Amino acid sequence: MAFLAVAAGLDFDDFDASCKRMARRLDKNRLSIDMTFARKSESAQPVGRGRLAWFRGQVKRVPIMDRADELAFTMMVEFLWRRLKTARRACGFSKTEVELYPGVDTDRCTSCPPGRELICQGCAPRNLSPGKRERLRARTHEFISARNELMERNLHIVFRLLERYSRVGVPVEDMVQEANHSLFKAVQGFDFQRGFRFKTYAGYWINQAFLNAIYNQSRTVRVPAYIQKAMKKMRDAVLAAGDDSLFFKPRDLAARAGMTEELVKTALKGNRYTQSIHRKIDADGSSEMLDLFDGGDAADSPDFHENVLMLRHLGEAMGRLTEREQSVVSMRFGLGSAPACTLAEVGAALGISLERVRQIQRISLEKMRAGDQSQSLQQFV
Repeated sequence: MAFLAVAAGLDFDDFDASCKRMARRLDKNRLSIDMTFARKSESAQPVGRGRLAWFRGQVKRVPIMDRADELAFTMMVEFLWRRLKTARRACGFSKTEVELYPGVDTDRCTSCPPGRELICQGCAPRNLSPGKRERLRARTHEFISARNELMERNLHIVFRLLERYSRVGVPVEDMVQEANHSLFKAVQGFDFQRGFRFKTYAGYWINQAFLNAIYNQSRTVRVPAYIQKAMKKMRDAVLAAGDDSLFFKPRDLAARAGMTEELVKTALKGNRYTQSIHRKIDADGSSEMLDLFDGGDAADSPDFHENVLMLRHLGEAMGRLTEREQSVVSMRFGLGSAPACTLAEVGAALGISLERVRQIQRISLEKMRAGDQSQSLQQFV
């Protein structure tokens, strides 16, 4: 049965009853729903290069929906979601698994109890009849196909809204990916019976995805979203007052921005930007910020590489020891940043006798000499 023919049998004003009637009709006549959808012919030459240009070209092939198309699709998605949940219940899914929304809820059965197996994002009895098993797979396929088509028919909104966010410090491909994923949540949360258009609701989720990507990915060191939002309020308050010195007066700035003084101070401390050490610092571009730091070539010295090699061999040799033996050796020979300790100092720190420290030290050194790393360490003595 054609997808739109099924949609035509659903009544907006009496949706629940029409869903039951349509489900009975499909089940009684053993009808399946045709989930194939038309696409425009592919243009000969995509505009631009790269994967993003190709993806934009594929999006242009998807038909754009009007209000009537939106209503038909959103009603069908809800109808198919109800049918999928009915099939899940018939297969013995738990109450939690029945409500798992494909593409949004990632929790699923990973270790089924004895006598049960993983089927379509939930676990069902192993002796499930072939008819129920096939029905569950068919209902899952129908729902996912309709949901994906609804999402694909709104992908053009992603590119339209993307024009507002130019030069934000996040790769365009990442912005598009985050926005595409947000459409899963848009489909799950949309209620067509409220009378709003789906594209309006989807636009809200897409904008939220763009903002979250900017908040979380635009900086080398991530600054929490609440700090960035607080900084925006503070900048708006300073701009309205026309007084940049407010940034140095947390109490006055908090009053103007309608925030607590503590949050203002936290935001000012947390709002830090990173700078490349290769940034040019003079007019002719001959000097970099790296030139201002002492010891920039330490990693190129022979001693540096020799120390790294010695520490690696020493770490492998120490790995043969118990935790207490490692503590004794480290304290006795001053490994790390701490100075070397006497037998008495080690004993006092570990709560053991001086003689016991001597025994542990002897046993530890014998273990290290017996290992494969002994000869490697000899070259550093």
